Amino acid sequence: MIDLKQEEPKTKLVRLLKNAASKAIAEGDPWAKYEIEKVPAERVIRHMYQPETQTWKQDETIVKIQKEPFTHGAMRYCFRMKKRSPPPESASNHRFHDGGWTRASNYVAKAYLTPDSEIDTSDQAKTNVKNDIILQYEASHWSSRFNEQGPPKKIIFIRAYAIEFPDRKGQPWLPVERYIFGSDQYGAGFTKHNTNAGFVDDELHRVTPQVFSAFSFYESQGNRLVADIQGVGNLFTDPQVLSSDYRFGDGDLGPRGMALFFKTFRYNTVASAMGIPVFPLSKNELKHQKKYEDDDFSISGGNSSYLDAIKDLNRFEKMDINRDRRKSVFMVPPKEILSDDMKDTEKRSNQKFIRKSANQGTRKPLSQEMRKSIFRSFKLAQPLLARNKSEVNEVQQCLNTAEEDFEFDMKAFSRKDSGQLMAKINSPKSRHLRTSLMIRRVSEPMNICDITKLNLGRVHYQLAVLHGLDRFPEIVPNNDSHDAPSHDVFSVLFHLCHAASLRCIPACLALGRILSGHGTSVSPLLDAFVPVDFEAAKEMLKRAMDSEFPPNAPKVAAGCILYQIYIDENLIAREGTNFEDETEQPFTEHTAVSDLVLINLLQDILDLIAASEEERNLNLEYNERTAIGSYSFQVGDKVEGNYALEGNYYSGIVESISENGAVVDVKYDDDESIESLSRDNIRMRIPPTATQDDFGGPLVDEVAGFAECADDIVTMESYQLKADLAKLIAKSGDKSEAAKLYDEAAHGAMEAGKMKTATEWSLIAAELL
Repeated sequence: MIDLKQEEPKTKLVRLLKNAASKAIAEGDPWAKYEIEKVPAERVIRHMYQPETQTWKQDETIVKIQKEPFTHGAMRYCFRMKKRSPPPESASNHRFHDGGWTRASNYVAKAYLTPDSEIDTSDQAKTNVKNDIILQYEASHWSSRFNEQGPPKKIIFIRAYAIEFPDRKGQPWLPVERYIFGSDQYGAGFTKHNTNAGFVDDELHRVTPQVFSAFSFYESQGNRLVADIQGVGNLFTDPQVLSSDYRFGDGDLGPRGMALFFKTFRYNTVASAMGIPVFPLSKNELKHQKKYEDDDFSISGGNSSYLDAIKDLNRFEKMDINRDRRKSVFMVPPKEILSDDMKDTEKRSNQKFIRKSANQGTRKPLSQEMRKSIFRSFKLAQPLLARNKSEVNEVQQCLNTAEEDFEFDMKAFSRKDSGQLMAKINSPKSRHLRTSLMIRRVSEPMNICDITKLNLGRVHYQLAVLHGLDRFPEIVPNNDSHDAPSHDVFSVLFHLCHAASLRCIPACLALGRILSGHGTSVSPLLDAFVPVDFEAAKEMLKRAMDSEFPPNAPKVAAGCILYQIYIDENLIAREGTNFEDETEQPFTEHTAVSDLVLINLLQDILDLIAASEEERNLNLEYNERTAIGSYSFQVGDKVEGNYALEGNYYSGIVESISENGAVVDVKYDDDESIESLSRDNIRMRIPPTATQDDFGGPLVDEVAGFAECADDIVTMESYQLKADLAKLIAKSGDKSEAAKLYDEAAHGAMEAGKMKTATEWSLIAAELL
């Protein structure tokens, strides 16, 4: 007798599938009444994706597919289809056409539609079909990794592939997958467990799909998060994969979609047992989650109206509407989401809290801000908004977090020091819902490498941006009050500081700007809550510059602000101050910054400017060459080659190309070995910032409803920085290097039309030689 408790996972899966097949045979063909076997057979070409090599292979087979769809959504038709296994070469067409179709497997084929409700045969439609298949396989890959950890329930994605009809007009492509047997066309109990914009699990109260989504993020080092989990039982279909580089189509909301997921994800004992760390949330976010604890994973955020609108639609219509909604989550401007009363509240609160001048949006130069603030310590500085002691402490705790690197200790994994799980479920209803989930084993905490930290920082930063854009009005404390701010500024600061602790460059820059009195585009309300602290500002700006990861544009902006702070500090130390306000007293003990520090800083800034320009040129070249969907390799291209056809891609450059372009010689970066590969086994290396703007968003940022970010605007010209550096180097005695820099500065000034300045610097250079 088989001991089911000791059964291997793979053996168990085979047994369950055999039992399901036996049950289906016993119950008969659910599509028998449609007599699909009488439909004329058609020749099709199967296109099957090979995830190991990221290539496609083809074969031919025969299918019988109904001429009319049995249902449809807004984007696709849905057809019943039967397919037999490919025939042996010795079989005749007659024998294959006529035999065994009543026992053939049932499939669902989906066709994209044109605006005229015809089957779309365009190249774009075929690309969409390929993307659907790739998403399914990508999700399946991470589900396999998940299942290897022995979770209480396993995740299985239905295998999908594309079929091409070579004998039909336009040779259309359709994605197909196995039919899920049930009481309706997609099986009884078809449920959506989460989306790429928050949870929508209002039927089965499942924990596993949510834990799987979180697992996929950490297992992929933060480069992927599988969302939009939907299906029957533990069989899932039609997922959306979110990526760090926006590679999975319009529904891939990248780090912003990941931020939406983690805002609503409720940590639980299953997640802790699998070694998934806790994603920190602000006090107000946790309070909001607590409100809905009795509903468990029911509905989050703004999804309730969406669910009401689709509750009477069939399953396929819901899937299509959800697909369309994937890419439009951010397209509705925040103010369109708010009620009229909320808009009035926002207007009043902004008038009360935002610093304004005669010309709204302008600020005093940094030097003026500094000279009036440099004397105030953090404890004495008074922000515009009166805060109670608890809020002052909360701000200070956040800022303290930003100054230290985040540590993933046992607390981050919700465990005691002994490794034992902490009790996280307190409500009787929650305990009842989880009693069926027997945690069979406790995994080691998941590995958190530097890449994971980088991506976690980007997610926290995007969550701060979303709060600053009023995306979560339900989180704002006392939101029914006319004096309430338009968004939860404490959540903005909380996530900015956590992002900074993970060395997210834009977050460090934003905090550096706030602490130096410059403000940030992340939130207009932060000025009123965070007092000026130039020492803390300098640490944040240095933290931004020190990162080894791109992008470089925010590093340049951080360096320029830091340089201006040093210049103003030297000015104050040398000349003192003369304020109109007599209550301000000069800070006579201030120490000047050494020339060596300034020289090193200016050299770093100029290096970062050069690196930033190189980044933009690489991005421009990559996007121009890939814009048409295909490209020709050139000698010197940075590529990734499928080494020894093993499915592992390694970085290299194109050494040479055959005459017909079919064979490419790749010289690998690690050992400089050269390998000849077919064109299908190499791919362009995507520059780190090619698929995002400088702040981690998609290239077409305005489509997502986000305003242009101004934190990285630099008012200092590189030629002026070179002239400043030349002056300092001349002072140190290296006249030759100083003359060279003055010449370069003069050339830059001349190109900018500053002829008088250019002449002056050219004369200085001549005098130094």
